[in-house]
Amino acid sequence: MIVSDKSEVNARVSAGNGILALAPVTNGGGIESTPMRILDLLRAEQPLSRVELANRLGVTQATVTNVVKLLLEGGLVHEGMRAQLSRGAPRRLLELVPDAWYAIGVQIDSTTMTVVISDYAGNRVAATSLRGPGDLSPEAAIAELVDHIEDLLESTAIPRHRILGVGLVTYGPQDRPRGMLLTPQPTPEWYEFPLTSRLGEALGLPVLLENDATAAAIGEQALGVVPSASFGVLFLSTGVGGAVVIDGAPYRGRSSNAVELDHVIIRPGGRECLCGARGCVGVEAQPMTVSALGFADPEIAARLDLRGSPEECLADFERLARAARGADSVAADLLEKSADDLGLAAVTMFNLFDIDTLVLTGPAFRTAGPLYQQRIEAILRRYSANRDLTEPRVLVSANPELDAPMGGALQVLRTVSPPLERSAALAA
Repeated sequence: MIVSDKSEVNARVSAGNGILALAPVTNGGGIESTPMRILDLLRAEQPLSRVELANRLGVTQATVTNVVKLLLEGGLVHEGMRAQLSRGAPRRLLELVPDAWYAIGVQIDSTTMTVVISDYAGNRVAATSLRGPGDLSPEAAIAELVDHIEDLLESTAIPRHRILGVGLVTYGPQDRPRGMLLTPQPTPEWYEFPLTSRLGEALGLPVLLENDATAAAIGEQALGVVPSASFGVLFLSTGVGGAVVIDGAPYRGRSSNAVELDHVIIRPGGRECLCGARGCVGVEAQPMTVSALGFADPEIAARLDLRGSPEECLADFERLARAARGADSVAADLLEKSADDLGLAAVTMFNLFDIDTLVLTGPAFRTAGPLYQQRIEAILRRYSANRDLTEPRVLVSANPELDAPMGGALQVLRTVSPPLERSAALAA
């Protein structure tokens, strides 16, 4: 059962189907269920009192009391210490029960597959990575992925019955309802391969598909990192991705491939892109291009031990980023040009969606983040249409390498309702 959304929502439990009704509902206005909003607030700001929750959500204290009663009975939250927040009796502060449930986040990129496990409070419990699919068939890649997930579960001793599901994060375009990629990457076999159903069958868990940049945005939003309900994400891995959250709701588009900054043309007549156009920001500014340009310079390639292969793209980019931060002028020039190009694409994002905040995330920003932040913010403050109304902000994620898989895990925690009988057993 899913909780219908009104301005005031009483939490309910569907005993008939044994599901604790917490999953979010998004209507035309992007409103989500009160139970999920409470859980999100606790993940971002716990501990909180019932009064604080009611004030932040704009609902009555009676509504919060009814929902919290459900969450307490389900073993999802517990009452901690008392705090004197104002005049009157001390208030009980609420916190999530971290080990009530867990979720797995998986990101598949061309060079790397990353797995994380999150507890119910949104804390990362464990993480591992393995080589990307490369030329592997989807079946072979899934087999390798399952082996690593099983090893990670065994090493953490997390009971399988406490795992709500898996958030599978990939590039787009996607068919999310069918759990398939709509692109022949990395090989034609991946096009319309039933990724979520095959991975779910192998693990015995529900699997949700999500775009990598959107997953990163969900992670930043759910953990309360971004001080705005509307913001953009620039996701930098081997390629360039983008996402926007508008009034608290991620915008996915028809094929979960909205805000595809990769193909914003910033240099007409420039390098030829796979899409058929020339001068797209992806082919001009992506780490693959930056690394290739570095490798093409014999002096810097030898000095930084650049490898030059597609599989080493992110490793080479990281070497260039470290050199740039160490005052290597050649490496700095390569990254600054890339940052300026991405800044122009970010201007398009800001102007189209009327936002004022951008988050830089993705594995390529591990070391290069501050350099890109400075250059992109300067361009936004110079060229974005509404710069005189609100000064643009550019933030660097605290966990750019794990934002996407963590966002996938958090999406599971936010949308997969715990079975009632299992929640009751945990609360007992």
